[in-house]
Formats: sequence, structure tokens, C-alpha cells
Amino acid sequence: MNNYKDRYKTQIQMNITSMMDIVFLLLIMFIIAAPLMRAEVDVKLPKSSAAIVKDESAITITITKESIIYIGNTEVSIEAFPQEIGKMAGTGRVSSVSLKGDEGVDYGIVMRVIGHIKDAGIENLGLVANPEKKRK
Repeated sequence: MNNYKDRYKTQIQMNITSMMDIVFLLLIMFIIAAPLMRAEVDVKLPKSSAAIVKDESAITITITKESIIYIGNTEVSIEAFPQEIGKMAGTGRVSSVSLKGDEGVDYGIVMRVIGHIKDAGIENLGLVANPEKKRK
């Protein structure tokens, strides 16, 4: 009788193969979707050996190839830019600015924006660029 119980004893096992398939599928979906969820304005930055990591506490001003200006993710016209940056500087919450300009943007627009930033009283201005690959 004891031999019968040992021979036909039911083995209780949990099959987790389908659960692992779903977990890996979700993981792959999040890995693919995460870079797409960045909320930034797309510009092609010039390369420079002086490119450094930007200060995360600074506001970012972006100038696109079409000479469209963004403060953060908000589009601002060149005429309204001095008032907007002046309001931000007047509140005291802006101590530094990171300026991102597409490499194809008109130099005059960049200089006007820099002038408006300096006129607003913001002295800490950084230009953002992609680092150059070092030649050996």
C-alpha cells in the first residue's frame, strides 16, 4: 500500500511560463516607450569640445531651426520674449539659463535672445552643445 502512494503521488507545481512571458513583454514595451516620453523640443545641437552637463535647476530656452523660441516647452514669439523672461527674472526663481540653439539657426536671433536674457538681469547663461568625439 505504501508503494502505491509513493508511485502515484501527485506533484503540485505552478506553471509560471505564461506569466513570465507577459512580464518580459511588459518590460520590453516600457524599454521601447520610455525614450519616446521625453517632453523636449527637438533641435540638432552643434558639437563642441566645451560641452558640459547642464544644470538641472536652470530653465532651458530653445531656438529651433525655424527661429521659434521656447521657454521650457512653451512657445514664445521674439516680440513677447523680453516680457516673458523679464517676468521670470523678476520673480527671483530664475538664477541661470541654458540656451539650446539649433546649429542651423540664424546667429542674429541667438544674439538677440542672449541680449534679452542679459537685459532681464540674468547673468548666469550657459550654451548647450553636444560633446565632440575626440580624435586620437
